[in-house]
Amino acid sequence: MVDKLVEVFKACGVKYVLGIPGGSIMPLYDALYGQDIDVVLFRHEQGAVHAAEGYARAAGKPAVVAVTSGPGAANLVTGIADAYMDSVPLVALTGQVVTSVFGRDGFQETDITGIVTPITKFVYQVRKPAEAVAAFKVAYEISMLGRPGPTLIDLPRDIQQSPAPDYEERIVVSREKFIPPPPDEDKLRIAAKYLAEARRPVILAGGGVLWSGATPEVLEISKTLHAPIVSTLPGKAAIPHDYPLYMGPAGMHGRAEADAALANADVILAVGTRFSDRTWGRFKELQESVKSGRVKLIHIDIDKSEIGKNVKPTVGIVANAKEALRKLIDLLEVAPTGNQKFISWLLQIRKKYEETMSKIADATPGFHPWRALKVLRRAAPRDTIVVTGVGSHQMWTEIAWDVYEPGSYITSAGLGTMGFCVPAALGAKLAARDRPVLCIDGDGSFQMTMNNLALVRDYDLPVVFVIFDNRALQLVKQWQIYLYKRRIIATEFSRRPDFLKIAEAYDIEAIKPETYNQLENAVAKALRNNEPLVVDLTIDSETDIVLPWVKPGDWLTSAVLPDGMDVKLTYEED
Repeated sequence: MVDKLVEVFKACGVKYVLGIPGGSIMPLYDALYGQDIDVVLFRHEQGAVHAAEGYARAAGKPAVVAVTSGPGAANLVTGIADAYMDSVPLVALTGQVVTSVFGRDGFQETDITGIVTPITKFVYQVRKPAEAVAAFKVAYEISMLGRPGPTLIDLPRDIQQSPAPDYEERIVVSREKFIPPPPDEDKLRIAAKYLAEARRPVILAGGGVLWSGATPEVLEISKTLHAPIVSTLPGKAAIPHDYPLYMGPAGMHGRAEADAALANADVILAVGTRFSDRTWGRFKELQESVKSGRVKLIHIDIDKSEIGKNVKPTVGIVANAKEALRKLIDLLEVAPTGNQKFISWLLQIRKKYEETMSKIADATPGFHPWRALKVLRRAAPRDTIVVTGVGSHQMWTEIAWDVYEPGSYITSAGLGTMGFCVPAALGAKLAARDRPVLCIDGDGSFQMTMNNLALVRDYDLPVVFVIFDNRALQLVKQWQIYLYKRRIIATEFSRRPDFLKIAEAYDIEAIKPETYNQLENAVAKALRNNEPLVVDLTIDSETDIVLPWVKPGDWLTSAVLPDGMDVKLTYEED
């Protein structure tokens, strides 16, 4: 049966199977022997599934992960949850004990289907040989159908070892629930009317803009309305940052001008976003403004469960973002309504922030994260795929890293998974071997999955890893400083390990720069020559405070700003 399954892999265009073998998945791995599909051996199953996420985001299609039962399957859970939160397609194949010992606590038996049901789009345990191929086909299709996401097929070992039947069992699935309806044209007309009448329209771009390929439509509407664009953290990857009306990502550690844009808009066109608390802080002000009519909220999303889940919109439209925006453009017959003063105010906030951060960086001994990212951006070619871990370094990239090509910024947003960067960067490199890949990680996040550095040489995956080394779980420490009266506990590391020696152990060149020029030159050379590199960038945790910061539960205009940035985030009209 597994031989036939491998043939289906090929028909689906699967080039890699990522994972770690074990007893319950051995028949499938044996069937891959000598096949035209590369098996990529990770050092931990979590690494394999994060790599699948990186691959999917860079390639725009699902990757396949195969692991054994019990601990192998359970080690996928974090990555599957991460993919589910960020709408990333992948197919996980887990081995399972033979069907004759089901429910008897056999060696490495785990109810993986029960565990992952809440965090997958489709999960299926194969009970008959004739179901296996059909189940994979359904899982692969559904991972990309409608809103993307992870799927999982559980394969008992005896089923894998069975002869291939000459027929396929039908897997009954309601595909209709994943496919959005055509956009409601009456609702689009109402939306077009609100946008035409707006004095301060703002577009909020979520990750759905990227997956639907709707970047051109978002930019066209912005130009038509002369409306600023704000993004969520996942939506940051959807908008070229050199587009003059892009204000950046909003939220807890978003740009101040982006927070101000959302908080002071009179019409918000929100596309492909789930209204996360990390974007809005709290929903009370927005919902009250919508309810009173002070703000018209237009929400377009492919998933009907997101419409009204956190904020009830004025107009809710369930549809594919690209299709809905295309029709909305046809209905827009407006001239810009003169919101230049509002945009100039937002740009003045940006200017003030950049000037303030430059002064802070000048006064900071050693490396400052904000300036280090400016230097790294200069060193990296325009099409570089940048991947981040989770922590203060990630929030600095949210604020300071410029994305020029849609899809070239990959991060763990919804789940916030430390350890994401190293394997996700390797997966992105698998998908895009002709493009530079840069992993910007923190020392805490890096240590969670650094064992997967072995794949750099094993599979010729030359990624550049820059570690923001502040010897702390810095974002948690920042909360301890501000919210817990500086009661610092369990967030500071010792001087161990030596990251240069770690790199040497994996046969990767490493440096510990002392100046910004050394940093820029080393990274530029490695990316230009497609060579791997580990950079240990020493940063003082006492000065590494990520601002702006909307504290948990606060509204966007309450953002804590850097010292010396004397601006208000509430707009005052003449």
